[in-house]
Amino acid sequence: MRALAVAIIVAALIAGCGDDSGPSADPGREAEQVAGFDSTRAFDDLVAQVELGPRPSGSAAAHRTAKLIASRWQEAGLTGISIQSPWENVLATIPGNEPGTVIVGAHYDTKDSIPGFVGANDGASGVAVLLELARALPRRLAGPSVQLVAFDGEEARGDRDFDRDGTRGSRQYVEYARAGGEQGSVPLAQIRAMVLFDLVGDCDLQIPYEPNSDQDLYAGFAVAASELYGDPAPFQFNGFEVNDDHVPFVEAGIPAVDLIDFVYGPGAPPGRYWHTPEDTLDKVCPASLEKVGETALRAIPRIR
Repeated sequence: MRALAVAIIVAALIAGCGDDSGPSADPGREAEQVAGFDSTRAFDDLVAQVELGPRPSGSAAAHRTAKLIASRWQEAGLTGISIQSPWENVLATIPGNEPGTVIVGAHYDTKDSIPGFVGANDGASGVAVLLELARALPRRLAGPSVQLVAFDGEEARGDRDFDRDGTRGSRQYVEYARAGGEQGSVPLAQIRAMVLFDLVGDCDLQIPYEPNSDQDLYAGFAVAASELYGDPAPFQFNGFEVNDDHVPFVEAGIPAVDLIDFVYGPGAPPGRYWHTPEDTLDKVCPASLEKVGETALRAIPRIR
């Protein structure tokens, strides 16, 4: 991921949530949750990915990770489970009662050419949130359907430029969506919004607004966090521009939000631990997964 420091303040975001085009805050439109977000189980899923070692796209470990994700979703009772090709995006669906689909994603591949890089935060943490959301979201949503997508090929290979070689899996997904829904992608016209989780396990969690993201979608998560915890932290209204798996959706005209903590470890963004062998289990915390996951359980069913 490439970050450009951009200082912004969007304090009016929460006020904008009352607009009909943004997330609905009407509790009567929300389906009852199956269960709360189990951070211990999510952390176990994170550990299971790390135990597979480095997982660069195209490797045997990445293929095993894709199979692991698919099997977890099958155990959770999800439908429409498939793996795309050539980039192995893993898909599963939670049906809804209203037209359209919200895409909820994370990437599972790790950066290659970094010996010992196991990606506990980047990207096992986002996938761990996806896996637990599959268990905790209602079996049928009151709003649009949700398609969970674990993206392959987010990381650029070697020293290639990220703009040219990153987001390969998400771009493939959007290409198939443009083609009317090939290989399990939802047809582009049916996608209502896209939510992305990336680097969400940092023990010192901060998820600022990312300027490529839709303001109303981000505000929906800030509102949900305020309802749950009394304030919107760690969802703050200033952040960095990040090129990530949400960008192909934004370019296709889909409202999307990147929920990302791009200050990982000491030092200037992106922090000392990012894309280094120091991205290990001792740097990530179940409490961070829980805060993100519980907020998502409240915010995602409101998206219309």
